[in-house]
Amino acid sequence: MSRPWPHPKTGVFWFRRRVPKDLLALVGRREEKASLATKDVGEAKRRHAAHAAQVEARWANLRAGVRRLNLLEVNAIAGEVYDDLIAKFQVGRFSPVYNLATTGIIERFVEDTGSTNREAFLRLYGPEIDGHLARKGLVVDPETRGSLEYAIAKAILQANTQSLKYLDGDFSPDPMAGRFPKMPAKPVTVALPLDEWFSKYAEASKLSASTRKRWRPALATLEASVGHDDLARVTPDNIADWVDALATDGRADKTIRDVYLASAKALFGWMLGKRKIAANPCAGLRVKVVEGPVLRERFFTEAEITTILAASLASQRGRLSAEHAAARRWVPWLCAYSGARVGEVTQLRREDIRFEGGVRFFRITPEAGTVKTKRFRDVPIHPHLIEMGFLDYVDTRSKELFFDKARGRGGSDANPLSKKVGERLAAWVRKLGITDVGVDPNHGWRHSFKTRGRQGGMRDSVLDAIQGHAPDTEGRKYGGFTVRVMASEMELFPRYTLAHTDREAEVPV
Repeated sequence: MSRPWPHPKTGVFWFRRRVPKDLLALVGRREEKASLATKDVGEAKRRHAAHAAQVEARWANLRAGVRRLNLLEVNAIAGEVYDDLIAKFQVGRFSPVYNLATTGIIERFVEDTGSTNREAFLRLYGPEIDGHLARKGLVVDPETRGSLEYAIAKAILQANTQSLKYLDGDFSPDPMAGRFPKMPAKPVTVALPLDEWFSKYAEASKLSASTRKRWRPALATLEASVGHDDLARVTPDNIADWVDALATDGRADKTIRDVYLASAKALFGWMLGKRKIAANPCAGLRVKVVEGPVLRERFFTEAEITTILAASLASQRGRLSAEHAAARRWVPWLCAYSGARVGEVTQLRREDIRFEGGVRFFRITPEAGTVKTKRFRDVPIHPHLIEMGFLDYVDTRSKELFFDKARGRGGSDANPLSKKVGERLAAWVRKLGITDVGVDPNHGWRHSFKTRGRQGGMRDSVLDAIQGHAPDTEGRKYGGFTVRVMASEMELFPRYTLAHTDREAEVPV
């Protein structure tokens, strides 16, 4: 309302104003409401105008986001704290004993702003400083918070000194009160360029190259939607409009949720934690994903398994490199007997194939490439793989097992050669006739491994450890399984048997 509102029961006038949509998340309520404490119309109008000015100033500060205060602004805020204290002290709302007792603590902080003195000062006045900033809608950059605390400490000392004069009946003006400047009417905002802050976030969060490659273009569409690259000026309405536009452009709900909105939520959430913004504009926004009908299991059928594994044993015709022919030969079998992600297998190096304590195993490690959990794990090699000659093949390699960096074309940190090998294998499996979109041509092995392992009597906890799945309870996160225990359990895993044939099968290239 633009005028005082009389309460229907008491007749006391109130200030009421609806909070703008872009500030709802920051203000935390839909309406600003406060009693004007008068029934007089003229006085109510004066107080209403004054309160409206305060509210507008607070909203402007909230819109500005995190502020990096200059020297004038720091001392202006200190002056406001001083004025608040003087107003209370002049009417006797203070304890002389408390003021004297705390003066020494404040003086030590002013002389030395080290952590011990700062903690002692903030125990006394931290909540009061936070409350003052909150009433003004100010979120202060950590880099200037220290300067602000120092200036406020000096202002409190000055007010405490003045309070002693009031005890003696001396209410003459403080000759030093004029040293405090007035706060500028228009807040100065700090721009937060998207490129700069996404790079900082990616480095701090150790984002993989592939995630950076996918997220940065997604965030570029946000930049295009709002018409600028300043993250400090992005509002919840901007995010909502952006998401609506993505859907209108035909992007799938799952992609919007898991790529576009996920990248923005992560970036803004990190910036909120660093106190660079006042609130995450993505907070509370949800994208509903309606799952389609499930028409089959996500693991391979026995017929599909036979088709893929038989084709891997056949002669690979066509102009294939030795490494890619080996990938067709061994990667499906390694995935089938480990449930590993295809990328974890295609990036294996000779040094990752190990023998310790009488157990043959391969190590999936972030040193070799991308691992979703960013944690190494050891996977026992099934005896059938050894019988088929996998270790003999390993002996022929000097570094990577399924690609050659010297001869590989393309490839980058964001799109490594190992990933390209997996993509070519997926295309090959589709050419074999495994065309049902209900099962992934590579990831289907992860579902099949767990299904087949359970059929053989393997424990779910061991299957989880082999595949790198997180334990389902906090207690099971303690400890783990040695590779010897996993190898012993792996003996329960049923072998894949194929009808033997001496002729070379024709397979798609």
